[in-house]
Amino acid sequence: MAILDCIEDAVVKLDEQGNYIAMNRAAENTFRRLGQDPQQMIEKPVWELFREVSSIVERELRQALVDHVSARFEFLYPGDKHWYEIQGYPSTPGVMLVFRDSHEQEKCHIVDPSGYLGSLFSAR
Repeated sequence: MAILDCIEDAVVKLDEQGNYIAMNRAAENTFRRLGQDPQQMIEKPVWELFREVSSIVERELRQALVDHVSARFEFLYPGDKHWYEIQGYPSTPGVMLVFRDSHEQEKCHIVDPSGYLGSLFSAR
């Protein structure tokens, strides 16, 4: 996936069984950080390599693979306790996944200089 190496997000291609077919450099770097060897991951199913992923992740990925539909979800990976945002796109055969570590994303902050919102939730 050399053509996708310029993309900062991790990109992986799974076949119709959920086996890794290819990945870009960002994905390789992410998997190394998680203790996986990217070359050893090729032709192995995501379910075997990441047994600790939640049933929600497995359900979403299987639905994308079986129904050939897009998917978008976030999950907390227990291995590094980081949140990951995943977008999946149908790709014959299988699915193309784009993901990023959303652990460092800035959280939304509400600016309330008048204190109005705080007054709504204060004890009466």
